[in-house]
Order: sequence, then structure tokens, then C-alpha cells
Amino acid sequence: MPVYRKKDILLVCLWAGITVSSAQGVQVHSHNDYLQQVPFWLAFSSGTQSVEVDIYLRNDTLYATHSLNEIRADRTLENLYLKPIQTAQTLGFGSGNQLQLLVDIKSETHSTLKKLISVMQPYEAHFVNGTVRVVLSGNRPDTDLYHEYPPYFSFDYQSLEPPKNASAWDKIALISLDFKKVSDWDGTRRLKPKEKAQIKTVIEKAHSYGKPFRFWGTPDSRDAWKLFAGLKVDYINTDLPAACASYFNAGR
Repeated sequence: MPVYRKKDILLVCLWAGITVSSAQGVQVHSHNDYLQQVPFWLAFSSGTQSVEVDIYLRNDTLYATHSLNEIRADRTLENLYLKPIQTAQTLGFGSGNQLQLLVDIKSETHSTLKKLISVMQPYEAHFVNGTVRVVLSGNRPDTDLYHEYPPYFSFDYQSLEPPKNASAWDKIALISLDFKKVSDWDGTRRLKPKEKAQIKTVIEKAHSYGKPFRFWGTPDSRDAWKLFAGLKVDYINTDLPAACASYFNAGR
């Protein structure tokens, strides 16, 4: 288990009460959070409401990594996320604030999920009370199988077409789409009205299902954050969680 320095824990203590303004409906999603200098704690201490970790099953261990050749022995799901979440809840950090843990499955679906259930069993109490929501993304099972998984698991749905099994909506927590398939806007040039309308149409379609929405692969700048918040994207995708959360906390 990684050892956190005193100043890291102090940072959490100082900032744990901060949350991004819910009045605007804005929530910050720390994309590929495990690549941050201090995974979990940096995003959590900044008031970020959602963190993402890629997982890969190798030799009966769930590593926090995008691919097999990037595995590091000490960087496991348990070390970087499950134990820190347990610590944060035990110490009362962020009390009353919901956190979303988006687990992006990179290895084979069913064997990885079987191992994930096993690894999470000692921590179930921290996920079944609704304070921390586990959302599964990446290599997910067929929607027909969603209800076979524990109640503290929900799923990231990556389509604007409804699932063939309507009851799957009960297990879908989030709709996510690749922004690059909607627009080639890079966050620097002026966005044309037609482009903005196209993006808005996609967001409204996702919201018509009654689910929160996220783009991935977005430009990552203040102008982009402002645009997506204005278009009512529920989770602002960013690789700069502290800066993004600070931007919204400052009232833009």
C-alpha cells in the first residue's frame, strides 16, 4: 500500500469540504485519474465529484493501468483507490458528498468483473450506502446481464440508442460519448453556431433518457469547460482536476 506523506493528508483535510457549485449542475470528472502525481487524493481534495481508473487483470491482480505493458507492481486498484476511499470515509472527509468511481475495464470482461467483485468485498460497506457510486465502463458485459451484478455496480452507457433490454436503464448511471465523433472543435478557435447546435442536440438526446451525460476526448481549457457547463454537460471531463474544480468554485 502506498504511504501518503503528511502534507498529502493535510491537503485533504484542508480541502475535503470544498465541492463544485451544485447550483450550476456542474460536476468535475478526473479522467485517467490514476495518472495524476497523487492519484485519488488530488482530485478528491479539490472537490472533484468523479474519478476514473483504468483496470487490467494480470496474474490475479487488478492493476491501475491502460495496458499490459504499462503495469507497475505497486499501482493496483486496491492501493490507489479502494484503500484511500476507505481511509477518507473512516476519517469523515467529504462527509455527505457523493463520489463517483468510474472503473474502465481494459482486460477481458467477465474474468475482470469476477475479480473486481472479489477485491471489493472487504470494502462493500463503503459503496452500498450511496456515498460512493461505482460505475463500470470500458469492456462491459451485454446490457442483458447488468442485473446479474451487485447492486452497488452501475454502468456507463455509450450510445444514444436505447438498450435492447429496457430494464437495463435501472443499472445505467451515466451516458458517455466520444466528443471527437461529434465535433472537431479543439477549444481554441471560435465555435460556429451550427457546431454548437450539433453538440447541444447530442446532450439533449442523452438527457431525454433521464441520465447524466459526459463527453470524453474533449478540449481541456477554461473556454471548453465554460462551453460544456453552459450546454449542461453533467460531468466535465478533464485531465486537470484541481484547476477545473478551482475554476468552477471561483464562480467562473
